[in-house]
Amino acid sequence: MIGIHPVHRRLAELQIKADQLGGYHYLSLSEQQDMHYCLQVNAKLVRELDELKQLSFIAYTVNDTEWQHEICKRIEELEAKML
Repeated sequence: MIGIHPVHRRLAELQIKADQLGGYHYLSLSEQQDMHYCLQVNAKLVRELDELKQLSFIAYTVNDTEWQHEICKRIEELEAKML
């Protein structure tokens, strides 16, 4: 099952509305603020996930399975929030 984080769903809604209206500048101020907030949250999620995956690779490279399992647990916890 592929989860969709609420932030990603809201971004999709705003994108569809902006497309229908003819551009982002036609969204209301609150919708534009919503878009900005969602983009910030999305960037944070991507950054955290990327950092953890890079750490997991480093742990794998140095053959530290305990550390890698800890990192993978954190990745799973973060991904679970995306459902």
